Amino acid sequence: MRVGIGIRPIVSSLKKVEDLEEFLEAIFVEMADFKDIEVHSDNLDNFEIILLKLAKRSGFRFSIHCIHMCMKHKINFCSAVSKDIKNADAELKKSIEYAKKLNAKYIILHPDIPKKCSKKKALEILEQHLKTNMKLLNKNQKILIENMPGEEYALSTPEEFKIFLRRFSDKKVGVCWDVGHEIGRFKNQEFRFPKELKEKIKEVHVSGVKNFKDHYPLTVGNLNLKRFIKSLKKIGYKGAIIFEIITDNPFEIINSKQMIDKFI
Repeated sequence: MRVGIGIRPIVSSLKKVEDLEEFLEAIFVEMADFKDIEVHSDNLDNFEIILLKLAKRSGFRFSIHCIHMCMKHKINFCSAVSKDIKNADAELKKSIEYAKKLNAKYIILHPDIPKKCSKKKALEILEQHLKTNMKLLNKNQKILIENMPGEEYALSTPEEFKIFLRRFSDKKVGVCWDVGHEIGRFKNQEFRFPKELKEKIKEVHVSGVKNFKDHYPLTVGNLNLKRFIKSLKKIGYKGAIIFEIITDNPFEIINSKQMIDKFI
């Protein structure tokens, strides 16, 4: 297992591109083994030069997260509105293009709350988005679907994922397990996703969880790190664990890394 960092939560706390570069360098100087970075596709126009420079210098591995409904520029892969369908398709194509530029293996997307349709119809729309764009992927690239934090979403339980993933036979679709989202969905820390989906999980999102809300440093809240890491060890997980922590203090990232390393 490797621990990496998601850029988007940090960007929400910072003002300028220069701040991001200084912030990242402060972390990477302290933590030389921080090699995995997840970036949202709406950041790449501004930060691509910085990221490419860091990648070339230090050999970072990237994953690309598609824009979603929690962001300023909203994209919904589960909307039946024709304009939304067109925008979502364009966003996925753009994310795949960025992934190729950064040699990123995974493209992650949210199956957001269905709009103007049932859950069944939303999954049909999501399926079409995936099947239309999978042919654009390089040989080793995959699209990962992230589990969502509420029952109102089209995909939020392991059972729903298992049924949906049967629609794809070429192994180009996997799962991004968001630990905080699972805790928010079930209001417990049973960690069902690795138990039930096992090798389908290709990337993991983690942060501190407080009152069933996530994106805190691991020093905040009550996430059972020991049980969390044990659940991944049981399935032989060797991929990236990406911090999705909102903070403007690099030491909170560094302290979180030191905490999780004790159990890894």
